[in-house]
Amino acid sequence: MKHSALRSSSGQVAVEFILLAAVGILVATLIAKTIRQETLLAQMVQGPWQYLTGMIENGVWGTSEKTRLQHPNYLRRHVSLKGQSE
Repeated sequence: MKHSALRSSSGQVAVEFILLAAVGILVATLIAKTIRQETLLAQMVQGPWQYLTGMIENGVWGTSEKTRLQHPNYLRRHVSLKGQSE
């Protein structure tokens, strides 16, 4: 009796799925480990947040330390109690 090609590869799909799942888990683990070690997520959040704090605190785009003197309370306010003479 001859063995058909379909019968001889009956578990091939399951074996390939398990191997692909193992490789996928390995790659995901390595990527997560690299992100944690390099603190990439923290750098992506902290960099733009410094400029955003400058806008929130002082109303000017930039870091809060550099724009502190541009806060509206530091600006001179010119008030004239007399009207313009014509």
